[in-house]
Amino acid sequence: MAINEAGAGVGDRIVMNFQTSSLLKVTFMLYVLPVLFLILGAVIGQQLSAVIQISPSASSIIVGFLFFFAAVWIIKSKANRMAGKNQYRPKIIKILK
Repeated sequence: MAINEAGAGVGDRIVMNFQTSSLLKVTFMLYVLPVLFLILGAVIGQQLSAVIQISPSASSIIVGFLFFFAAVWIIKSKANRMAGKNQYRPKIIKILK
């Protein structure tokens, strides 16, 4: 829910503000972090294939997806903490006439 600094009511036309740094941080966390974890896991899985005696493709897939799901879990836990902070919520700053 947005922070209503302007005192807007239902049906009012408004101007909203959202901090760019917060938006970029959340966007990175949602879209880039899981892909980076997936790639990192695939590379680690490739290296581990000789140790665990399975094919490099299978170990890359398994470890890659384990890292991906770890990233999703990290994002979920961070999102719950971030939801309570005002810097990650949009602000209603003006009512248009």
